[in-house]
Amino acid sequence: MSNIKLGKMNQEALQAIGEGDFIKFEYKHPVLEGDRALFTFVGTNSRDDEGNLYYSVERLGQSMNVDYIRDGILKVYSFDMMGQKTSYQFDLSEIEVLGYTYNEEAYRNKGVVA
Repeated sequence: MSNIKLGKMNQEALQAIGEGDFIKFEYKHPVLEGDRALFTFVGTNSRDDEGNLYYSVERLGQSMNVDYIRDGILKVYSFDMMGQKTSYQFDLSEIEVLGYTYNEEAYRNKGVVA
């Protein structure tokens, strides 16, 4: 399957997450080269003034806000206590959405692929 088609499928899966829902996805480990890690994509219980749902990505008790999901990219950001912004772009063709984790609390805080 082409990377473009796979990225589009993953984008649609993440955009289908509703308020209070979550799903896990696997992506390259942020520190350990060659390993994979689990992340949780969450539809928060908050909305902006236009009614759009806020999303976040969590891993091992830390989270980043979702800036956007488009063009094969999931862009996230956070601010530290000094106001420094950190951002990261997930390549949606490189993630593996784990559908069996959809709203399964047993998987919520898991961060390592067993």
